[in-house]
Amino acid sequence: MNNNTTMLKEIHETLERLPECSKYNEQNLQDIVTAIKEFKPNNIVIVARGTSLHSAMYAKYLLEIYYKIPVSLAAKSVFTVYDTDMDLSKSLVIAISQSGKAKDITKAIEKSNASGALTVGITNELDSITHKACKYNLYCNVNKAVAYAATKTYTSTMYLITKLTYLLTNNEKLNLDDAFLLENLKTALNHYDEIRELVKLYKDTNDLFTLGRGIPYSLAMECGLKIKETSHFHVSTYPASEFYHGPIVMANKNIQAICFALDKITNPDIKTVLNSFKKLDVNTLVITNDKNLLDLANNHIYINQDNDLYALFQAIIILQLFACELSVLRGNNPDFVDVLEHIDTY
Repeated sequence: MNNNTTMLKEIHETLERLPECSKYNEQNLQDIVTAIKEFKPNNIVIVARGTSLHSAMYAKYLLEIYYKIPVSLAAKSVFTVYDTDMDLSKSLVIAISQSGKAKDITKAIEKSNASGALTVGITNELDSITHKACKYNLYCNVNKAVAYAATKTYTSTMYLITKLTYLLTNNEKLNLDDAFLLENLKTALNHYDEIRELVKLYKDTNDLFTLGRGIPYSLAMECGLKIKETSHFHVSTYPASEFYHGPIVMANKNIQAICFALDKITNPDIKTVLNSFKKLDVNTLVITNDKNLLDLANNHIYINQDNDLYALFQAIIILQLFACELSVLRGNNPDFVDVLEHIDTY
């Protein structure tokens, strides 16, 4: 079946637009880093929903590991439904919103500004209410997102978060070389035919686990959402460490699992999960750059990149292709969901 979806086109468009994202934000990043260093926040609060929330989880891990101050993911209803005024005078508050139209995100920023917080937005719309509410902004600059399932905006947001954290910390582990990153994203696209075959195993699936731990957990979250919103069946996502605290009792031969192992520090925990799944006769797919894990899963997508950060960005493209192809195979349209719209949550 041919895939002529806008979602697929926008996955490919990521590679075309990422250099423009980089160019546009070069000075913005420097200005924001200067402002943060002068402000000296005690903590960071990130306000986001949906796909943006998954990039926020990635930011939480990077900033806590490398910038070494606490990062929380905001409960939007605290600002909206409960209309609470928190003391955020020592907080860096980051809003992540593809459209920048979400009223709850914007209200959280407005209340943060009133409290004296330093506010930074990451959006793909310069004229949006969220962009205008923030004191500083980063702009995805990947052209308008048309498909319902966000792809290029997620990847560009992950890119901007990585760049921001690197400039704040000067940790070479986060130093993305733009040209080499693009080479890696092109390499990820080369898995397309492999993915088209793999998704056939999920044509009739109605239950699925997606798991990761640490930094790659955000990809497991995003993979789960992409499959749910494009293929319309149940997916449960867990950190590997939490999976043993109850959810593992659901594991059986009728539920498949996709595991993300892209971090040398947390890969041993994914290895433990894969061994448990094997004993429970769970059909598993592992997306990894660790050859030692390949034989532990029923199927694998091997990313031939030793650097975990570049491997993670390859895995972003791979999970998006997987969700897109699975949706088309199951007769769905990943570009439009008739029971949902991009609504302004409040």
